[in-house]
Amino acid sequence: MHNTVDTLDLIKSILSSGPKGLGTKTTNIAAILNRPDQESDTELRHRAPYRDDVALGEELNERLLKWAEKLGLYEGHLDYLRKCNFGRCVMLTFAFAEDRERLFLAGQANVALFGVDDYFVDDERVGVTHDMVGRNLSLCMSAIDEPYLTRKYNEETMKGLGHPIHFALREYIANAEKLGTPQQVARLRHEDMCLFVGMCHESSWRMNKMIAPVWEYLGCRQMNGLTTCIAMIDIAEGYELPHNIYSLPQVRQVVKIAGLITVLVNDLVSSKKEEEAGVNQFGIREAIQNEIGCTFEEANRMGIRLHNDLFRIFEDESAKLMVYATPELRRFLIGIEAWVAGNYRWHFTSDRYSGK
Repeated sequence: MHNTVDTLDLIKSILSSGPKGLGTKTTNIAAILNRPDQESDTELRHRAPYRDDVALGEELNERLLKWAEKLGLYEGHLDYLRKCNFGRCVMLTFAFAEDRERLFLAGQANVALFGVDDYFVDDERVGVTHDMVGRNLSLCMSAIDEPYLTRKYNEETMKGLGHPIHFALREYIANAEKLGTPQQVARLRHEDMCLFVGMCHESSWRMNKMIAPVWEYLGCRQMNGLTTCIAMIDIAEGYELPHNIYSLPQVRQVVKIAGLITVLVNDLVSSKKEEEAGVNQFGIREAIQNEIGCTFEEANRMGIRLHNDLFRIFEDESAKLMVYATPELRRFLIGIEAWVAGNYRWHFTSDRYSGK
């Protein structure tokens, strides 16, 4: 592993070689050269979004609302879905995607996967019970990755997958098959399955009224996070990062740390929403507090510092990859930078978390 001096030397080599093309203005270079020597424990480090096109966000949100209404999603509660503003989320996070159909696909994934959380995992107001989470998520996986049975049981499976969330998941993955390659769709299915496993893991904590140690909590949240969305960056932008590159340990590290960074932001802003939903789930602050016996305020500072330390690792490891990245990998890494920046802005402006 390179130390900080080595990382700065690598960055200087990039600067001296004069980077060209996509991402010249949006790589980690300026951020790393201007960051503090020590990370803050009072303020989450973030960047301004790479795009903030309000009109585009509204256009996408209206289209997603019509799609959800057609499927029966959030029936009687479409105002809540409107306030979540997943159209704005997609506009902010997939900042280099211009094609409306590909942006709509990303929006479908957001609505469907956040909907899984709302309907089957988190919200007791819609009848969620912890003992049914595993069954419900396994059925969701069948919606994403169709079982192959006899004709009789294929028909019964289709009838059994009759919840609006199942319809949304099937349409999202069908659209991904239309716009992506088989390898890209397999990647999405894999990341979605990891998400569902993480959701089951968290449900076991709730059923057993336990607070996990910090290492276990972080590992679970890295699965039950936003990697599923980050994995769509190349599909949304209309190119393909080959599977053999996406699966490299160095690339996997950057992707997974980015997913954890973004879900820690979620942790720090979603506690009010989850309390109102009857979840009573602990987050990173409670895990730290329980483990070391500190005050909540001290744990909050440690949680912020943890986010910022991970952000620094993300920047360093991404910069190292940039040195020898293929054009597709370089584009994907820049897309992750934009996704992390846009995610921060959405979380702090979406009524899904503000409680308005």
